[in-house]
Amino acid sequence: MSASSDTETPLATEMDTTIRDVLETACPGLRVDSLRTLDAGYTSRQWVAETDEGPLLVKVPRRNRDPEHLRRLVASTRVAAEHGIPVMRFRALVAHSSALDGPALIQEFQEGEPAADGWQTFDDQRRLALSRELGVLVGRLHSIEGRHFGDVLDAGKVTSLEESVDSEVEGLLSQTVAELVGDATALRAAIAKAVSRLAPSASVPALTHGDLWLPNILLRDGRISCVLDFEHATYADRFRDFGKLDEHVFDAFAAGRDAFLESYAATCPLPEDWELRLDLAHLLHSLGMYVYFLQWTPKWAPQYRRQVQEWLRKNS
Repeated sequence: MSASSDTETPLATEMDTTIRDVLETACPGLRVDSLRTLDAGYTSRQWVAETDEGPLLVKVPRRNRDPEHLRRLVASTRVAAEHGIPVMRFRALVAHSSALDGPALIQEFQEGEPAADGWQTFDDQRRLALSRELGVLVGRLHSIEGRHFGDVLDAGKVTSLEESVDSEVEGLLSQTVAELVGDATALRAAIAKAVSRLAPSASVPALTHGDLWLPNILLRDGRISCVLDFEHATYADRFRDFGKLDEHVFDAFAAGRDAFLESYAATCPLPEDWELRLDLAHLLHSLGMYVYFLQWTPKWAPQYRRQVQEWLRKNS
């Protein structure tokens, strides 16, 4: 959400007028001085409003337009905030706007640099420092225990990792032709075997972000200032968050992964079976990304199918 990604637009357009009306209705007494679109994110359209009460961000979902999805986002973010994780604060949730034909979310706007942008310009020493800082932050997040597996609003909650993984796998396979990832029966059996090898401590759910990578982290003066977009957060095995981090950050910077793990373990100690849990987390990440990209960007799906098939070959 850096200033360089903003696009100044006049208030005269029909959509800008609609966003202004949504803001003033949701926040009575608020004066909107100016409005600009924000070129950020894939799943929503966003506007920054300069108001007499400070800058506010308006998000209008493009893909998942169920207001319950936004309620889960708000609830998850607030749980993280209660435990000291730096996050956005929310002003209002509009469950349904007739003008938008759907929901909208109004929250504070924070200036800052997306960590993905900073990472590209950092030298190795600054990347190592950011990796260590990220390890502490993620360790603090994963130290937040839940009473069940599932989202913070109790949807789909179960009491064991086995039930959670089984439910997730069946949900993913039901969204695609299971045979596209190989022998579905063999895949189910291999996943069940992998879960059975884990220690009982794996059934202690932790708050996971669900979409943890550098674009969802904001920097100020080179330090982490905010974690964004808890819309996929859930109580799950904590190593699930490592899938996206490894793929998009540490696969290309192994020294950063070592630094991250060291500070993470100092904050949230690693169990003896952590590598087994991580291997399963990578598989579930690949399967989830395969189903996701089949729907939204099919050209990216084959690489995840190959990862699932490779995991199955190694674990059959």
